[in-house]
Amino acid sequence: MYKNMEFDMTFKLSTTAVAVSAAMLTLSAGTALASNGESLGSDPIRIVMPYGAGGSTDITARIIAANAAEHCGSRIDVVSMPGAGGMEGLQFVADAEPNGHTILMADYSATITQTLTEDTPWEVEDWVPIVHLTDWKPTVYVKADHDIQSIEDWIELAEAEPNSLVFGHADPLSLVHLPLVMLEQETGIQNVHLPTTGGGETRTMILGGHIDLGMTLPPSIVSNVNSGEVTAIGVFADERSDVLPDVPTFREAGYDVSFEAPLLVYAFSSVPESIQQELSECIMQGLETDTAQTMSTQASAGLDNVQGLESAQAIYRDTTQRVRDVLAAINQD
Repeated sequence: MYKNMEFDMTFKLSTTAVAVSAAMLTLSAGTALASNGESLGSDPIRIVMPYGAGGSTDITARIIAANAAEHCGSRIDVVSMPGAGGMEGLQFVADAEPNGHTILMADYSATITQTLTEDTPWEVEDWVPIVHLTDWKPTVYVKADHDIQSIEDWIELAEAEPNSLVFGHADPLSLVHLPLVMLEQETGIQNVHLPTTGGGETRTMILGGHIDLGMTLPPSIVSNVNSGEVTAIGVFADERSDVLPDVPTFREAGYDVSFEAPLLVYAFSSVPESIQQELSECIMQGLETDTAQTMSTQASAGLDNVQGLESAQAIYRDTTQRVRDVLAAINQD
């Protein structure tokens, strides 16, 4: 229904070169695959991210690599593949041998939104969530000395002067853009949407005074907030962020817009169910350790309510329906 559909908004997508990084742990395990193909072998497991290295996903993946390897019985490497807007990373996982040694970590932007709006060789159902890691809370922020210092300031100025404010964000219709579209539908305000190469560029443009507002995840700007460089004005979530507890939600300000983004680990559908379950269990075991929880707290990764395969799949189904509904509404405008 949504493949190749036309949107009223025109976005410029940026394609980045493939960046590959690996977190190597020294283990003495052998490398032979399980002979029956129905359980994990001891070859290294690759966690593929369709994003650049160094971001929130990368940090979370490395916490898994450092703590779950012992429980999964093999080394875990972290591989960053942001090429073609992340599509290269998904293609790599889809094409891998279905033995559970190549898995994906991503939010809904990659597995749901792109699949529904672009011509992909897979469907949404081909990505099987095996672990729900955390729920990301998209957060709007401005430079500390900007005239806008609250949600109310933003709405008031945007209503008075349509398209006068420039809003920077990463990939169009991603977790740091879709909530903006939803808010504009809710309120009728209009902003200039400026796609960037990612959260780092958005933050640089905010700090340089080149754009008015940006959207990111709380861990990405907590140090800037604490240093007084930026002001976080609102969170698109049901509850406030533990990382930025003083920042109100948009619902608190009277706007019924909330879209948290679950971060999930996926196996491709061709991986046997027994291996999917085994992966889910060993990753969960690793993340439940005291060491993993300490690392999570230090990195503000939010891995204190990790959930297994059944819950992850229910969350994925719910998120898929929400994205479908929002895309349908956009296409009608």
